[in-house]
Amino acid sequence: MTEAPAFSVVADVAIVKGETPASDRTWLSFPDGTARRAVVHVSHDLPHLVVESAFDLDDGLWGTLAAGGYAPASRAASRRTGRIRLVTDTVPDEIAVRNWPAHVVAKAAVNAVLNRWGDGPDTPAGVRDRLARTGPDAAGLAARLDDEAIRVARAGVQRLYREWSALPVGGTLRVTWPLHDSWLRLL
Repeated sequence: MTEAPAFSVVADVAIVKGETPASDRTWLSFPDGTARRAVVHVSHDLPHLVVESAFDLDDGLWGTLAAGGYAPASRAASRRTGRIRLVTDTVPDEIAVRNWPAHVVAKAAVNAVLNRWGDGPDTPAGVRDRLARTGPDAAGLAARLDDEAIRVARAGVQRLYREWSALPVGGTLRVTWPLHDSWLRLL
């Protein structure tokens, strides 16, 4: 893994499993004792949590959520219509706009790790190749990733999906943003 940056915001994350994906609920709690709701869609956003942690991406989706970005989407979550929308489907606030370039790189990294479109081999070289082809910023990330960071990201996504799948309705998945190195090293 690369040398970890000093993450600007850390948070405890609690995701309560609803009867449907649209009824899942997420809260972020902070060291100062404050907490706030965040709109998270597990199938899409858990991979971001792992990949952004494993690749030391401080300003991707989870860093933006922890810093208070996408607040309008989180406030609107209580008025859901049952239709799932991503936080990025809403008008971005100032924090989200500022972090958007990093979010794009993080999304490219998640897509490269998951190989969502079956593009090339599921090897570290395949991940780096998929990532490098998405743009110069992503190519810079691809160049600094070692095989172990990619292995940890892939295994971490599988672990979180397994943990989420095993939860009953009403169960809570508790993790941190960013994921602790000790959590990632258990893989």
